[in-house]
Amino acid sequence: MLKKAFTLIELLVVIAIIAILAAILFPVFAQAKAAAKATAALSNTKQLGLGVMMYQNDYDDYYVLGASWNTGSDMLCFGGGVCFSTWAWTTAPYLKNSGVLQDPSAGSNQNYFGWSNAVNSAMFTQFGYNYAFLAPFYTNSSGQFVLQPASSSQAANAANTVMLTSKWLHQDQSNWQNGTVWGVGPFLGGVLSDSTSEGVECGALLQNCFSDWGQGDQWDTGQIFGNTPLTDGKWTGGNAFRVANEVTVAWADGHAKRVNYNTLAAGTNFNYNGAAGSPGSNGNMTMVHAANYPWTLTKDCSQFIYSEGSGCAL
Repeated sequence: MLKKAFTLIELLVVIAIIAILAAILFPVFAQAKAAAKATAALSNTKQLGLGVMMYQNDYDDYYVLGASWNTGSDMLCFGGGVCFSTWAWTTAPYLKNSGVLQDPSAGSNQNYFGWSNAVNSAMFTQFGYNYAFLAPFYTNSSGQFVLQPASSSQAANAANTVMLTSKWLHQDQSNWQNGTVWGVGPFLGGVLSDSTSEGVECGALLQNCFSDWGQGDQWDTGQIFGNTPLTDGKWTGGNAFRVANEVTVAWADGHAKRVNYNTLAAGTNFNYNGAAGSPGSNGNMTMVHAANYPWTLTKDCSQFIYSEGSGCAL
């Protein structure tokens, strides 16, 4: 008696059906994985924001500094006994988990110096802090940088004030070499630049920001941030749009959501796809309506340290 078996045609049909199903399902699986990472990133951002708010509750409603020195429990020390902490390390007791400093939608941080995971994550955070307005620095009469935290009571519209954003990654910069921490030292330098984000106006308006963060304008020449990829924040103030062209943001009232990168420049004439905000022309940016600008607490020109002549207008 003959045994029944698949014919060659039947076998080919089955293989073709499996191939078609795989072609349909694999992109769906990839999209589901990306969506899960995006949700985790949003959750991490919210937890970080709540950690900063818990810090405020213990420190008379003042925001955490972008960087602190010689606090007695600092993360790293230099020769001569100068020790420092980033905002992420200062708020670590409220977070309990350095993993929330990482963006699951991004790659893992490289450990250039063999630090512990907690120290490496707190130094090279993947979410940046809005220090320029929440804890700005000034130059005193001796030419030294002085950091001064703002009070949450100053917030005119906390729900529309940026606290943290997804930010650029060091290993994605084409001119990041040999793991050098640029400018690390008691003069701010990399201690601020490694863990913070800035508004897209930095380097264009006369705001006292630390750097222009690779915006591609005339200030960009020679800056370490000049070669960051577009998704990592080039031309958007260092604010990375890794998920659906959106930046993951924790707001000053504690909520978190993703927004289009143009939203972070509301109140200015910046437009990523337009003349004032396109590559090479950020120097033409002006403040159109400070009350709409999401980075300032007071929603007026008073937080712009060099507001005179900056184009800041109500």
